[in-house]
Amino acid sequence: MRDVPEELIRAQEFQKAGDYLLSMRLYRRFFEENTGHELRFKALFEVADNYYHARKYTEAKQAYIYFLEYCSNQKTITLEEQKWIDAYVTLTYSRIKSIHSVL
Repeated sequence: MRDVPEELIRAQEFQKAGDYLLSMRLYRRFFEENTGHELRFKALFEVADNYYHARKYTEAKQAYIYFLEYCSNQKTITLEEQKWIDAYVTLTYSRIKSIHSVL
């Protein structure tokens, strides 16, 4: 994978600081503006994860489902990208299971 873009680094910093709304905006903007980037899927996952960490579980579940749908529709990805996607999909199912225990 290429170097991590500055936008994703800033989004992660805001997420770690607990500013989930700003982090989500940055991740969403990266997803929308970088249609061919190999880390696009990560940005979409992190939008969902921001909802999760903000305890907005209904929104998180919807965003995780959207992430899963997005990943399942990817046709031209490298083996390395597929490995990363598989790891994030596994984490997504874990998060959804956790949400079900809360709701």
